[in-house]
Amino acid sequence: MKKWLVAICLTFLIVSCTPQERPQSSPDYQETKQMVIDILKTEDGKKTIQDMMKDPEFKEKIMMTDTDMAQAVNKAISDPKNEKNLQKMFQDPKVAANFAKATQKQHEEMIKQLMKDPEYQKMLTDVMKNPDFEKQMTDLMKTEPYRKQLMVIMTEALDNPVFKEKYMQLMIKANEEALKKEDQGGQGGDSGQSGGGSGS
Repeated sequence: MKKWLVAICLTFLIVSCTPQERPQSSPDYQETKQMVIDILKTEDGKKTIQDMMKDPEFKEKIMMTDTDMAQAVNKAISDPKNEKNLQKMFQDPKVAANFAKATQKQHEEMIKQLMKDPEYQKMLTDVMKNPDFEKQMTDLMKTEPYRKQLMVIMTEALDNPVFKEKYMQLMIKANEEALKKEDQGGQGGDSGQSGGGSGS
């Protein structure tokens, strides 16, 4: 009997929380709503909710499909009324960080696609050639925080075995090319001296 009472109360709560023509500030409404909430906090209330969530038919009715979720998110984002709320929400570092983590793969894929786009490449090149942008980047590179962060990135990169191997290969190649140039320069100097000696 108690379980049925809780189930009825739960239904009443869901219905009563939806917009109604009657004012929600009426004492009867508030008292009834509080009574339902109190019942749901009891062990019987919690167990009834758990049992309902295990029911496949009930879960099917309350669960959103991927399409429904996409439509709901799209509607919420595109609604001008929600613009201020969304801005305020993303000012919270935790929300912003969680959103960034959730969409990281999509962002990476989008950037990869953009980098292959000729129009985007041209736009990016134009931005980099802009004198104001160059000055901003130069000023940024001179700052202490930027240099510290750059050192951290380089240190982390050198700790990566794959990067370290590639870096070592590049250093060896650069060293070999430098030695070749020195040898060529030395041979050229020797041939010049030998030519001058034979002429005398």
